Amino acid sequence: MTSSSRTGRRVFAQRVPFAPTHYQCFDAARLIAESVVGIDPDVTCVIGIASGGTKPARLMADYLKVPFHTVTARHNKSDAPFQHATGDVAVRLSNCLPERLSGTVLLVDDIAGTGATFAGVTDALNDRLDDSAEIMTAALFRNRGCAQTPDRWAWTINDWVVFPWEDAHQGQTQPVPPLRQVSAR
Repeated sequence: MTSSSRTGRRVFAQRVPFAPTHYQCFDAARLIAESVVGIDPDVTCVIGIASGGTKPARLMADYLKVPFHTVTARHNKSDAPFQHATGDVAVRLSNCLPERLSGTVLLVDDIAGTGATFAGVTDALNDRLDDSAEIMTAALFRNRGCAQTPDRWAWTINDWVVFPWEDAHQGQTQPVPPLRQVSAR
């Protein structure tokens, strides 16, 4: 499946990439999960967008004690830093994903660069949603140029991010500022 562009334009200060630690990413995932406890309707499952969203999504699902699933979505042509998104997102739903989804489905990615990935995956999931089901989006990072802000996120940044589960960046990186609170739309 392909979703056409409903995107902003990623903002890059072109300094050096941010490099969060595993601990920072997992702490942010836990705080985002805590922020959705008690919402109505309850979170019934967490879906991680592969590959970057799978680790934080799994942690959120474990914290919330709900099923964890994955979908695959891609629109960058490579993993090279400082790329602008194409806006065309190829989505592949897993065979293990339930045919029907109810309650609040928490859709997780590591970063919301433009919002196109969340939009593409949401479109791909629409046929599986019960009438009362809702999708809530969450990302560890939100780029300042993101046109469709996720429902929850930990940091807003203006540069590339190199995650601890990716290949090491060759060159300088900058630390992520301390996490003060989870932001909500």
